[in-house]
Amino acid sequence: MNDVTSYLMGFLLFILLLLSGTAIQAQENNYEGLWKGLMSQNDRAVLYDVVLKLFYESDSTLFGTCKIVARDGKYVEFYVEGQYQGSNLLLKDVMLLKESGSNEKFHWCIKDYLMTLSGTEDKWSLEGDWKNDGKTFSKGKYFQDTYDCKPGKFSLSKVKGATIFKPGIDEKVRYFQGRFVEVQQTLDVNADQLELNFIDNNQIDNDTITVFYNKDMMVKQHRLSHDTLKLVIDILPNTDNLLIIYANNVGLMPPNTAELIYYEEGVKKQLNIYADHSKNAGVIIRRKEE
Repeated sequence: MNDVTSYLMGFLLFILLLLSGTAIQAQENNYEGLWKGLMSQNDRAVLYDVVLKLFYESDSTLFGTCKIVARDGKYVEFYVEGQYQGSNLLLKDVMLLKESGSNEKFHWCIKDYLMTLSGTEDKWSLEGDWKNDGKTFSKGKYFQDTYDCKPGKFSLSKVKGATIFKPGIDEKVRYFQGRFVEVQQTLDVNADQLELNFIDNNQIDNDTITVFYNKDMMVKQHRLSHDTLKLVIDILPNTDNLLIIYANNVGLMPPNTAELIYYEEGVKKQLNIYADHSKNAGVIIRRKEE
């Protein structure tokens, strides 16, 4: 094989790999959105209606909510998280958000979903199986190995190119370190780096916080005072960067409150944030498109 032939074959292989990667990425980019369909359970001759809302994280992961409604009106809504690779998605029920109808004889099953993404000319489909590891929920409590959850199947779809799903920030339910994340502010900034300054915004009462940025811990158990805590963050482009303030305690005067100060093009800006033992404070930071 001469050098020219080797070069051409190598170039052709490069193009094929590039096209393959582009196709996979195009496929992965269609997980986000509003999915509707049906779910079954192997030991019951009933179908459940399903509404699944999925959003992208910055790393090959998704989060969202899954609402399941029985024919008799009982319903449950879970916070879900998952990770995808190509056309395969593993999704898990992480936390029950709200429900109706559970009792001693009827528990909601906590599920793992194994999904496969496919597409036709006019719609995308998510189909697969779900299973349960023994964990269930009933009447405000979680149980383990007390209720037999037989596995089942599901089939969901969404219309290609549809513009019916434009969620607001409040619809993007998040859950982190055992608590809900309440998104309290959204910042659109021009800079690719930002200095954040935290102080106690009220009387000093021993409020202590841990700060995470895009799930990485930046500072642990910092006691807020009138002395400034300074943190510098990089603003990743084309994504929602998530700052989370976790309350290690609520001080002497609940909730845990802090003032966040930053400068945008020389202008001082301030915002108040608050957290407690049931929820984290969240701030979404985006880089403005030039």
